Amino acid sequence: MAPRLIFGTATFGMDATEFQDADSVQNLLKVLQDIGIDHLDTGARYPPTRPGKSEELIGDNQESSVGFTLDTKVYTNTQKDGSGDLEAKAVEQSIRSSLQRLKRSKVNVLHAHRADPSTPLEEQIMAFNQQIQQGRCAEWGVSNVPPAMLEQMLRICEERGFRKPACYQGEYNLITRGMETRLMPLLRAHGMTYNAFRPLAAGFLTGKLINNEHAGTRFADDNPLGKFAQTLFGAEDLHSAMKTFQDEAKSHDITPLEVAVRWIAHHSALRDEDGIILGASKVEQILENVNMIEKGPLPGKVLKATERVWSAVKETRAEII
Repeated sequence: MAPRLIFGTATFGMDATEFQDADSVQNLLKVLQDIGIDHLDTGARYPPTRPGKSEELIGDNQESSVGFTLDTKVYTNTQKDGSGDLEAKAVEQSIRSSLQRLKRSKVNVLHAHRADPSTPLEEQIMAFNQQIQQGRCAEWGVSNVPPAMLEQMLRICEERGFRKPACYQGEYNLITRGMETRLMPLLRAHGMTYNAFRPLAAGFLTGKLINNEHAGTRFADDNPLGKFAQTLFGAEDLHSAMKTFQDEAKSHDITPLEVAVRWIAHHSALRDEDGIILGASKVEQILENVNMIEKGPLPGKVLKATERVWSAVKETRAEII
């Protein structure tokens, strides 16, 4: 068994992707069903350049998407610091708008997209609990929230008898493993699951960026998020470690991409009840990733290479969650 596979729909409606209209999304949904993926992850701010369009395209495929479990996130404006995102009225407005776009009466998990540094935590928790009580979501969850803040949330839930968040969504991959040391034990202690996004480090683990082969990828200069992605994975020690890792993988006749996909599915700290959020800009990418996962665990020598690449970047990346 491996963690559940979830398709991340942040690319729905984004420039430079296949998924621009209802027909293209419908085709993808059929492919996902055929390969056994029946869980979608979206958010009110997806795609970043056209907030709400992702949910709208899912809603335009109401009949095709009815068999999918669906999670979404409260809207956040990334031009600001998140303050006020999780006020009760903001949560209420966001989920109402999301459900209208999705053409659904309820979602599975409603996530906080990121931490709100100004709204009292009790108000945030009550806002999500109210949405559960009103039947707009089955559970609530958090994403990108610091462990210390999550500890406070969980303590308040226990003291006041509120429903705890059921799921944490965070970044996790070969070169981003800080969550294993502090965050994961906290989640296990409170029965929370973990859904990992960026399992391929936004495509960095393909090796295309360090080989200057990133034209037409998420790292391309003309991609809406290209410059941001280049900065996010631009550290010198990271590029050096990636070059060594790439050479080691190739010596075993396997691509860095395949190593990364098979590692998170078969060797990471994730359990069967956790999830891996796979994104794609075209259908063939999701098919390729699933085919790689189905190959099973990595050979021992390749697995040792994954530990070496993490050791090489751990000092500078251990705080990333």
